[in-house]
Amino acid sequence: MNLSLIIPDLLLPRAPNVLLDRYQGLRLPAFERLFARGALTQNSGCTLETFLLAQFGVTDTQSVAPYTWRADGGSENPSYWLRADPVYLQAQRSQLVLVDGAMLDISAAEADALCTTLNQHFVSDNLRFFPAHPARWYIGLDQSPALRTEPLARVAGQAVNERLPQGASAQRWNQILNETQMLLHAHPVNEAREQQGFAAINSLWLWGGGIAQSLPTGTLHSVWANDALARGLALSTQVAWHALPQHASACLANIAPTAKSTLKPHAESWVVLDSLRRAAWYSDDDAWRAGLAQLEEHWIAPLEQALYAGRIKSLTLYALNDQSLLAIRIKPTARYFFWRPRQALHHYLPSPRP
Repeated sequence: MNLSLIIPDLLLPRAPNVLLDRYQGLRLPAFERLFARGALTQNSGCTLETFLLAQFGVTDTQSVAPYTWRADGGSENPSYWLRADPVYLQAQRSQLVLVDGAMLDISAAEADALCTTLNQHFVSDNLRFFPAHPARWYIGLDQSPALRTEPLARVAGQAVNERLPQGASAQRWNQILNETQMLLHAHPVNEAREQQGFAAINSLWLWGGGIAQSLPTGTLHSVWANDALARGLALSTQVAWHALPQHASACLANIAPTAKSTLKPHAESWVVLDSLRRAAWYSDDDAWRAGLAQLEEHWIAPLEQALYAGRIKSLTLYALNDQSLLAIRIKPTARYFFWRPRQALHHYLPSPRP
């Protein structure tokens, strides 16, 4: 079995004139050995969503919504799905900074109540909102709008003033957003949230629109992930999906070969380790450092041992962010490359954009 680890925001983009304090003092020997002993290739950066869609053969690498809709158990089947995620837009000086729905602790009852109001208001526009998950809402359309949107991963924790929808249909959709914000502002759900000290759900973020396509089947055996897109893509290709466990041992017990194993030698499993994403989005260095140390202990160290013991055939680590996609492929023979010097992870950081 070949195992691939997909770790967004493992290597944070290098900021000019900023010390690399976030990496200082971290003990990551297993990470450092794998980086030193593996075969490295580097490509242009991308979001986790773009990476997953491309790996599964989706030609429109912005088309997130149809596959997360399937992961969220949606049954309706219009031609085009658009994500309309609940967010909090926080005023900071002259900017509005976006906080995504997963940070807002939205209940299913709150999501249902808010979407009921939106559906009543927009019924004459033939728009219907689906709160398939408290933090992931959808709009189903009969045809594709002429709309360009920014992925949530590129706006979370960032100012959104210059990142609103663009394209020939943008004026209509920005008007829909304005009406939505007015409805949400006065809604009893938000009044109750503010009284309890919670941030209001004061806007939506439109993104990830697309049409589901028939996907090719390959050698992928299983996907281990909590990410909704990874699950939806696995379901769309009849690949076994498993919720991400806390420790690599549970994954190894399922994929490592045994005397009675029926796994093909070229089969591959993917593990999406996305626990660093929100700490990176919101510049929470303490949470990011703690998450990185946990990945070292719970995943990287035990998988390195399993690789050298022959329990997995190869290990590939994808470290991706907006600036760089670094792939490190390690085989069991890498255990003999002990002479290669270890480098701290910040040695592999991509250079800042000019």
